[in-house]
Amino acid sequence: MDSFRVLLVEDDKVQRELLTELLEEEGFSVASASSGERALDLFRKERYDAVITDVRLPGMSGLELLQKLKELEPSVEIIVITAFSSVDDAVKAIKMGAFHYVTKPFEPEVLLNLLRKACKLRLLSKPSRECCGLVYSSKVMENLINQASLFARSDAPVLITGESGSGKELLARFIHRESRRKVQFVAVNCGALPKELFEAELFGYEKGAFTGATSSKKGLVEEAEGGTLFLDEIGELPLELQPKLLRFLQEGEFRRVGSTKLRKASVRIIAATNRDLKRMVKDGKFREDLYYRLSVLTLNILPLRDRPEDIPVLIEHFLRKYSKKYSKKVRITLEALELLLAYSYPGNVRELENLIHRLVILSRGEVDRALLTSFMNLTSPSVSFTPDLSKPLPKVIEEVERAMIEEALRRANFVQTRAARLLGIDEKSLRYKRKKYGI
Repeated sequence: MDSFRVLLVEDDKVQRELLTELLEEEGFSVASASSGERALDLFRKERYDAVITDVRLPGMSGLELLQKLKELEPSVEIIVITAFSSVDDAVKAIKMGAFHYVTKPFEPEVLLNLLRKACKLRLLSKPSRECCGLVYSSKVMENLINQASLFARSDAPVLITGESGSGKELLARFIHRESRRKVQFVAVNCGALPKELFEAELFGYEKGAFTGATSSKKGLVEEAEGGTLFLDEIGELPLELQPKLLRFLQEGEFRRVGSTKLRKASVRIIAATNRDLKRMVKDGKFREDLYYRLSVLTLNILPLRDRPEDIPVLIEHFLRKYSKKYSKKVRITLEALELLLAYSYPGNVRELENLIHRLVILSRGEVDRALLTSFMNLTSPSVSFTPDLSKPLPKVIEEVERAMIEEALRRANFVQTRAARLLGIDEKSLRYKRKKYGI
């Protein structure tokens, strides 16, 4: 549940600090207040996914605070903390729209479980947006789309960075659609073409330019005239070919292979890469002047694991898409959804789409945890481990367990909630084992 913002309202300083520490250990982003008035001030300045408040507060009561928060943001999930003797207040809170309540004293795990459920409900209730195939609900993606829309008004080159499968070409197509250059969108994968053919494919060739050139042919630059040329995986372009692309970017001029005639083309360049071009420039693998020509405007798409709010709406989108394709009604159980939300998706949106596609094909109307784990290793992190047979068995078992915990934490970006789900144990057990092994 990393990136979820929680507002904690508790007048007892010791209790407030203990609860803040507990929630932050679980990956929540926490702001705290000692009174209802202070909580309202914080809430007006920044929205929160969930609020945890004590009923008994100095000045404004927890119930009054609940009412005012619901007026400001009806969809916010609120958990009320109450003494056992004041359960009536908890019942009132539920009637007023609180998500749930806990009575003092309570086990930390009880509160954490309620908060996780509240955040899942918050996730599922968020509206999705769609632009040129990009489906999202997160603020970070909304900001990215707004920035891309602004860039679309210019003809300056745009460099889009991001991991494989994150949606770089979809973003490029969005920029093209929003721009004045709404004619052709021509895409070329710089890593897929053999280097001896790249120049001919990009700039075209004349009849007889090489063996097999039986007629003249336009290149991709000419095909994109008046539109957009999308150079995907630009970081894979061989160093010896980079000057030819640079000349075209500088002058807007080129020559077909086998010709001395200078030609001009008016195209908008958008490039994309999953490589660190600045590092490649430093290592002498990418021309510095070409890098600066391509990166007049830059956009970076975050990996899916860093925008978990988008995962539920993407799941729903792909579920609808493939259910319609195969004329099937498919639902995902809460247990399966928890597992899907806990996964880190190294292959990003492309991996998630592929996963949902397979699930729809394999399911008989319902996707549950058993179906997920039957064909995907989502629950047990793979660990390469060769046991030392000179050691006693208990010691070897401890080493394997430690290695699995470390791998699960790594895959879950060190968010304990997600790591515990991947290991199939509860968080209390994981905390104990981390302390035991000093992880």
